[in-house]
Amino acid sequence: MIKPILLGLLTAALLAPVPARTAEDVSDDPGDSASERPRIGLVLGGGGAKGAAHIGVLQVLDDLRVPIDCIAGTSMGALVGATYAAGKTPDEIERAVTGIEWTQAVGGQQNRDRKPINLKLSDSIYSNSLEFGLQNGSLTTPAGFIQTQDIEDVIWRLVSDTDEVSDFDDLPIPFRAVATDVLAGEMVVMGDGSLPVAMRASMALPGIFAPVHADDRILIDGGMLRNLPVDVGRELCADIVIAVWMTTPPKQPEDVTTALAIFDRSYKLMIGANQKAQIESLAETDIGIDVPMGDIESGDFLRVGEAIALGKQAAESSKAALRKLAVSEEEYAAWRQSIQPESIEKFAVAQITVTGNERVNAEYILENIRSIQPGVEFTSADLTTGAENIFALGDFERVSFQIHGPAHEQTVEFQVTEKSWGPDFFRFDFGLAAQGSAGLEAILRAEHQRSWINSRGGRWQNTFQFGEQTLLRSDFYQPIDIQQQYFVQPIVVFENNIEDVYLDGERIAKYFVRQVYSQLDVGMNIGTRAQIRLGLRHGLEQASIDTGLPGLPELEQRRDTNLQLRAVYDTRNSVGLPTRGTLFHARYVESEDWLGSELEYSIAEGVLARAFNFSGNSFNYFIGGGAVLDGEVPITQDIELGGIRTFPGLRPGELRGNEYWFAGTRYAWRLADVQPLFGQAVYGGLRLQAGRVNDRFDGIDDGTLIGLSASLSGNVAIGNFLLSLGYVNNGSLRLQFSLGRPVAEGSMLDEIQ
Repeated sequence: MIKPILLGLLTAALLAPVPARTAEDVSDDPGDSASERPRIGLVLGGGGAKGAAHIGVLQVLDDLRVPIDCIAGTSMGALVGATYAAGKTPDEIERAVTGIEWTQAVGGQQNRDRKPINLKLSDSIYSNSLEFGLQNGSLTTPAGFIQTQDIEDVIWRLVSDTDEVSDFDDLPIPFRAVATDVLAGEMVVMGDGSLPVAMRASMALPGIFAPVHADDRILIDGGMLRNLPVDVGRELCADIVIAVWMTTPPKQPEDVTTALAIFDRSYKLMIGANQKAQIESLAETDIGIDVPMGDIESGDFLRVGEAIALGKQAAESSKAALRKLAVSEEEYAAWRQSIQPESIEKFAVAQITVTGNERVNAEYILENIRSIQPGVEFTSADLTTGAENIFALGDFERVSFQIHGPAHEQTVEFQVTEKSWGPDFFRFDFGLAAQGSAGLEAILRAEHQRSWINSRGGRWQNTFQFGEQTLLRSDFYQPIDIQQQYFVQPIVVFENNIEDVYLDGERIAKYFVRQVYSQLDVGMNIGTRAQIRLGLRHGLEQASIDTGLPGLPELEQRRDTNLQLRAVYDTRNSVGLPTRGTLFHARYVESEDWLGSELEYSIAEGVLARAFNFSGNSFNYFIGGGAVLDGEVPITQDIELGGIRTFPGLRPGELRGNEYWFAGTRYAWRLADVQPLFGQAVYGGLRLQAGRVNDRFDGIDDGTLIGLSASLSGNVAIGNFLLSLGYVNNGSLRLQFSLGRPVAEGSMLDEIQ
């Protein structure tokens, strides 16, 4: 529900359609020298992804040899304008912008592999990324629903050669960025400070991207009050203004029937009104370039190449007027040479520091800056990688950096902003599952986490889940060392599951399966991809009949003490619908008559799954198996097979036994993009699977079962969904459905999706 709203708000930067004004009378003589020609100010308007059209305009200006004396920009106009002011050529800007991974920079995709393994595993099956905080007794949200770290990294890469410039008049081309002070309700023209910060502030679409705090101001998108800052450009230097803005076709009545659409349109009208006033202020000697954008919206960052072409086309239609501002080849070459920045390929610093941290241990932060070390040369890309590694720790809403000090003893300062809505965090989730005519299963889940309770990063987590599977859990994750490679984790759990028991495919009973236990784990994190843990568990388990055939046994309360060894390796880019990466998960359980245990048994089980991307389609294979090596296992440790994710066509727990294996493959065709920027798409899939359960609970031997299923799946605003029609060669044909958080099916294959 949130992501469509985000995209709707991203399109709020759309501009109202207004006619362009072009100059009719500009001197035909470009002048014999820069001192004799009029000063030209370039004004670039906001428009989200549509603002990439500015690059096409710059390419035409470059072809015509039109020098620019100053630039003013808003939002995407500030991003393109600042990059040009920093000395990059239009072609260099095009290569940089078209090379940006917008799905990562804006959509937040491809970030999973950077997370520490403990966070990756705890987040693995959440169907949403919404995180709330607790402030003054009330739940609060982040200031922006889209994290901006990757956007800030993109910005820094674009203008990295200007790191030491604090006065924007000292840039190769003087520059101004426009933002809005949300407290004072007034326009803010930024002409000094950090250029990347000014660019980010100008782009801070309210509610979508977090605002920028500067001194006593809270800065948001400049388009609120000045989407096309003609007056700013004129005041900065311009005798003649070249203004560029983007327009889209007017909406039809049927396009504004929902509350969100009406809000979106109202926002556009506000932006369009302030822009129209600026366009009307253009003088006869100024040049206005209106870029018709067709169906390209502000959130269409995957179409920036098309936007660039449209900008070039619009500028070429104004060639006659622009040519009158051209200079000779010699003069233009001299001007171009004068604005070339001094590029620094590599850095070497004497010290790396961290500032801004209050709860998070600075030593821990420094341990995770793997891309740079004091005294070792590194590139500007290494700096952004260091910031990305810090941000991936999950404790910050923003990470920036500066290089300062004398050349022989420079310092890199990483400036971190801890999550302002912490340190108590809350997440909420839901899951629905339907197994043919068996009815609907539902779970509701809430999770509380308090982070950085101590200097080693202690984390207290509480989980409350109700529905088909009730779970109350509290654990304390305590790293032992600063690097957080080793940890201990005490855990307390109450769990009550409703489980069906089958006899030759027919349900004969529904049991309440309860367990209460405490557990102490010790473990080791291996990089960001693997974890090994050993735990001692002691508790009680029992099973009672809810409904079923007369004479079925109930399992009285018994004590169980066991050792659990688990290993996991996870490089998947996502959990629900991975298109690349590997998952390996194995466990070994050994129960003995320790601490009054009434059970003795041992189990070994493992699963391996891999995903591959083929032109946007997904190919997966998975294999696994397990066995009861000794003794009689309690129902809480049963080996099971069945369910929409485990074995489509069979119901969860339909096959129970002491030994099993499975192998399968799935191919998913990308049918349609829902929101490609956020990785939301719909897939059609085919899955072929084989498996066998030996020594079954019901005494039946079906041999090896072969299953074939067709599915429709996707990642949409309210979570992952999966609709599957599965057939198994034992005669089972079943339509199954899942939405949101997966309802556990009792198999290690639960870990795959």
